[in-house]
Amino acid sequence: MKKIIALLLVFTFGLSSCEKDDICDANTPTTSRMLISFFYADRTSVAKSATRLKIQGDGVENGIVFNETATTDDLKYTTNANQVLIPLDPTKDAVTYSFISNFSSTNPAQSNTDVLTFNYTRRNEYVSRACGFKTIYTLTSIERAGDEDANSYWISNISLFNPNVEFENETHVKIFF
Repeated sequence: MKKIIALLLVFTFGLSSCEKDDICDANTPTTSRMLISFFYADRTSVAKSATRLKIQGDGVENGIVFNETATTDDLKYTTNANQVLIPLDPTKDAVTYSFISNFSSTNPAQSNTDVLTFNYTRRNEYVSRACGFKTIYTLTSIERAGDEDANSYWISNISLFNPNVEFENETHVKIFF
C-alpha cells in the first residue's frame, strides 16, 4: 500500500512540474515596423495626409498592404493617411522603398516616385522561449536615389526623427512635402 501511495505522490508531483504550452501572446512586443509621419513642407509641425500613396519594396511586385479587406489592388496597396508603418528587413542592413504619390492617377503626369533607402544597424533581443527573438533597429541614414534636380522629387525634405526602431507608437522618420 505504501508503494502505491508513493507512486501516486511521485506521479502527482511529476504532473505539477509540467508547464503550459508555450504560445507567444499577441500582446508581446516583437520586431517593430518603422513609423513614418508626413507633414506640410511649409508648416513643418502640421501633419499632412498623403494622396493615393503606394510604398513598394525594391524587387517586390506589389506594395505594402494598407487595407487588407479592399477588393481592388488600387485600394489594397494605397493609403491617404498621414502616417504609415513599413517593415525593415531583419536579415539586411538596408532596405529600399519606392514612395509613389498619386498612384494610379487618371493623369499619369501627376504620379511621382521617390526612391528611399533606409540604412540601419540591427540588434537581436531575446523575448521568450515562445516568441524567440525580436530585432531592434537603429537608423543610421536615409538616402534618396534619382535625379539631382530637386524639382523632380515630390518629397521636399526627410528628417530622421527617432533613430531607434523598437516601438511602433513613435515617429521614426518625418517626411515633408
